[in-house]
Amino acid sequence: MRYRPASIASLLVSLALVSGATACGTDTPVTAETAAASATTTTSSAANAAAVDALVAQFPATPPKTVVAASVPLAEVLTLLEIPVAGVPSTTTQQLPAALNDVPRIGSTMAPDVEKIIKLSPDLVIAAETSRSTIEASLASTTTPAAFLETDSFGDLKLAVEVLGEAFDKQAEADKILASMTANESALATAGAATDAPKVLVLIGATDSFMVMNNNSFMGSLIELSGADNIAVSALGVKETYSAVNLENIIAAAPDVVLVLRSGNVAEGQAAFDAEVAKNAAWKSLPAYADDRIHVLDYATFGYTSVGQLDKAVPTLTGLLYP
Repeated sequence: MRYRPASIASLLVSLALVSGATACGTDTPVTAETAAASATTTTSSAANAAAVDALVAQFPATPPKTVVAASVPLAEVLTLLEIPVAGVPSTTTQQLPAALNDVPRIGSTMAPDVEKIIKLSPDLVIAAETSRSTIEASLASTTTPAAFLETDSFGDLKLAVEVLGEAFDKQAEADKILASMTANESALATAGAATDAPKVLVLIGATDSFMVMNNNSFMGSLIELSGADNIAVSALGVKETYSAVNLENIIAAAPDVVLVLRSGNVAEGQAAFDAEVAKNAAWKSLPAYADDRIHVLDYATFGYTSVGQLDKAVPTLTGLLYP
């Protein structure tokens, strides 16, 4: 049974007070800057602990034995945590862990087959927050409970690992995953600290129907962690994770790097985008074009949140942003 003897937030506050008292007893002065930094860290940690507590509250006190994952990123996290999964989504654009190859499919994430779910007799369905309305509607005629977690960004994924680790009494396994994620986070920050930050544009879609991605997306969150400037946020001011904008505004923003996400073969995608650029001279006015820094990326690596892809995604991205 899950047991949390004391609030992590309370513990952190206590430690901060002890540290402050210790500092006062030494010759090292506590400046306004260090005090503010300590307070910010403590506040951030407390907020994170509160977020974990709120999300864990969705789960039964005793970890459920039969779980259906209605999200590919969450199915991956559950597998890494060594939590058996009885059912997973069908997918053609995302990659499930090989360990789940023989696990029954329940339909797509946005249109699950309730009969297939019921057949598995799950104690709990775990799904992405973005599919809450669909999942809740699908399960309305059943007694099967569901829990929902955000899965859009790197930060969402870290929080999901913490929540699932605690909800299933898998804290040791979660700590190993989080350590790996933190190492990748540090690699991004280190790369960005070494040189000037480039202005980056991230596009997703086909050549005739592009959308830009802000920092709430997986790719956008990695760019933000690297310190690069995502012009979708700074120049275009988009609020939605994926937003349509016109080429004229992109030209005005003058990105140094353009990263393109599209499903399918990377070489074919690059050829298609190159053809689009050849047809429209406006693209050629971009600094990214002049410096040969327009890149079509592997969708399997960057197209969706994935712990398993980070070891490939992070060095690839840092090499493109900070060559």
